[in-house]
Amino acid sequence: MSERKFRDKSDLLNLRHFETKVYGHYALTSLTAYCLYWLQEWGISSTLENLSIASHKMFPVKFAMVGWPQFPDINRTNRSVLQMRPKYRNWATSASSKGVFLNQNGIQEAKALIEKLGSPVFEGEKEAATNPALIRSERGTGKPRSVHAEDKIDQLRKSYIFDLYLHSRFDEVEAIDLIQLLNVYDHTPSRVKKLKLKEYLDAAKEMNDEKALGFLMKVSERFSKYLNK
Repeated sequence: MSERKFRDKSDLLNLRHFETKVYGHYALTSLTAYCLYWLQEWGISSTLENLSIASHKMFPVKFAMVGWPQFPDINRTNRSVLQMRPKYRNWATSASSKGVFLNQNGIQEAKALIEKLGSPVFEGEKEAATNPALIRSERGTGKPRSVHAEDKIDQLRKSYIFDLYLHSRFDEVEAIDLIQLLNVYDHTPSRVKKLKLKEYLDAAKEMNDEKALGFLMKVSERFSKYLNK
């Protein structure tokens, strides 16, 4: 537990960032849980604004604005918080006027990450006490992911084909819409197309997103012949 004494929330600006290689493979939701845990420990209000600053200071590569890496992306933080709600990962609850609060599941996730990363470090203090053995072990469990589940589902929900599904116009869907979702070409081998689709399925399962799963099952059924030709 951190015993640091805070004057006010501006002390968050003195947080030091972790090395990207230490945290880059963790999901946004896990890193957000870590930050929320420490805001509570320090007695700082867990508003979306404070959380966005803390997340960006400690994990800038994950929480920076695209094209403006020196600034936090509050929308990215908000998406992570939404995925932590009871409907999805069930790690936290939120109230717009009071902030975001970890439940017991979220606290367990945060503590698991603290065991690997150690406590946050501020300017003038020694380096964070990370646990290299645990980090290596985590990286060794499967292939590293360049895109996390939260980002994958976000891509899906912004797609034209998913919009047709939401508005009960799935009968209008054509192969070109699937091609755009998978970011492939018509002549791309079927095995590659199926792998791309599986990435979305895996992400939907990890996020427990029933609407996305239902959509992807309909896509698999409708384009079964096309994906196996």
